[in-house]
Amino acid sequence: MSLPAALAVALYPSASDIFTILGNVASELLPPGVEVAQGQVNRVPEPKPVDFVEMWPFMTPRLGTNADTPIDCVFTAAIAGDVMSVSAVNPNPLFSGKLMIGSPVFGVNVEAGTVITGQTGGTPGGVGTYTVAPTQTVGSEKMAAGVAYLTQPVEAVVQLDFHGPNAWDNSATFATVFRDEKGVALFAKQWKALFDNEVNGLTPLYCDDPKQVPFTNDQDQYETRFVVHAHMQVNQSLGLPQQFADQLDATLIAVP
Repeated sequence: MSLPAALAVALYPSASDIFTILGNVASELLPPGVEVAQGQVNRVPEPKPVDFVEMWPFMTPRLGTNADTPIDCVFTAAIAGDVMSVSAVNPNPLFSGKLMIGSPVFGVNVEAGTVITGQTGGTPGGVGTYTVAPTQTVGSEKMAAGVAYLTQPVEAVVQLDFHGPNAWDNSATFATVFRDEKGVALFAKQWKALFDNEVNGLTPLYCDDPKQVPFTNDQDQYETRFVVHAHMQVNQSLGLPQQFADQLDATLIAVP
C-alpha cells in the first residue's frame, strides 16, 4: 500500500479498530449466539440469529486541543529499486523511533516524497528490509524517518441497535456494564488484545438508557429493537512527516 508523503502514518486507532473493540466487548457481555456486526453496509441482509446487534457510527465531537509528539528515527540504509535494506538503527532514545509503514524517508541522496510501503523481513520497525516508493538507487548512508504525532481526544459516539425477542434484556445488560468500572476493564482488555500494549486509547464515558425505537423489516413487519448510544473517549493520533536537525556541521572561519 502506498501512502502520500503528506500523510506519514494512518489514523490510530482507526474507525475499524473502534468497531472491533466495541464489538468484542458487546460479544463478551451478551449470551452465546448473539451476533454483533457493523451496520451501514449496503446489500447485506440482517444477521441470521434471532437476537443480534448492529453498530452505527454517530458522531465524533472533539474533547480537547491537540497534543503533538515529535519522534525522530535515525538509521543507516541503502535503497535498490523499491527495496530499502536497513543495517543499523541509532540506539539513542532521542533518535530511535520505529520505522513504520507510511513513514517518510529523508536522506541526502533520497528522493523527496519517499515513503515506506511495507516491511519484508527483520525486526519489526528496526533492522531489516523494507519496500519504498518511488523506486531509486541510493548507496548506504545515514537516513531518517521522523514523524510528528498529532493526538486529539475525541468523543466517539456509536449507536447500538439490539434486535430480537431478548433485545430489552441484552440492551440493559450492555448499558449496565458499560457504565461500570467492569466495562472500563473490558475495554482495556480488548485494547491490549488488539494492539498488545497497556496504553488504553479507547475507554467508555457513558451511555444513555435503552429505549425502544420502531423498526420495520423488508416485509414491512415490526421487529423489536432497543437503541443505546455509547459514548467513548478515543485518543486518535495522526503522524505527519517531520525533519529534525540532529547533527551540527561546524565550519571555522578565520576572523582578522
